Amino acid sequence: MTRDFELHAIESKTVANGQSVHIPLHRHEQLAEWLWVESGELELIANAECLTLGTGALALIPPGQWHALSFASSSEQRYQRLLVTHPLESANDTICFAYPAHPAFLASVMDELARELQQANPASSRQVQLLLRWLYGTAAKPQSVPAQTAIPSKMESILHQMEETCHLPFSLESTAAASALSKFHFSRHFKKSVGQTPLQFVISCRMERARQLLLTSEQSVADIAGDCGYKSPTQFHAAFTRHSGSTPKRFREHLTTLEAKR
Repeated sequence: MTRDFELHAIESKTVANGQSVHIPLHRHEQLAEWLWVESGELELIANAECLTLGTGALALIPPGQWHALSFASSSEQRYQRLLVTHPLESANDTICFAYPAHPAFLASVMDELARELQQANPASSRQVQLLLRWLYGTAAKPQSVPAQTAIPSKMESILHQMEETCHLPFSLESTAAASALSKFHFSRHFKKSVGQTPLQFVISCRMERARQLLLTSEQSVADIAGDCGYKSPTQFHAAFTRHSGSTPKRFREHLTTLEAKR
């Protein structure tokens, strides 16, 4: 038996002429991310490669896949992102792309999903299930996987925001306020659902991003420190060493040595 799809978030963004948007390297552990480029071009960085998605592109990024997004606009551009519980997996768990033949119909699907998300319980909506299965059938040929224990829907929305913004200063008060809970009740609920405190989760996201950048990029340790939310390389060095048992430099050198032996 497989889990139903569950729609957690829809983000619609218009990038005005001369503006830019950059969503830094991140991943979602349990959610699939859908991208639809309504107009313009979007750069998707994944697996150390930069891919350009043109107008009409629909992409499925499976859970756990590291990626970054960038719009550099010379004219008005628009994209939409959906975060969805992922009960199915694509072959080899890779990013899938498609250019649907009927963009007007795709636009109506996105609009309907946005309306359904405003309902009291969109997870139980048959309409959401049908629309999301149409998306999966358009861009991927999924296979069934066993049911898994799910994190509560409201907490998933908080988690994906924390994953994407882990490089920014963390405020327990504002994060709890977004959940309409006190700091005490939010922290208790978060620890019960995730197994970590909110701050521990943010730090783990930063460390995972740091390891990925050390592995796949040629950025300096100082630049990686900034990209992961640390004010100084010294602060980052201490946090990484404490979390990983190795300095950033030694971690990268070890990986380089392993790659050279292959």
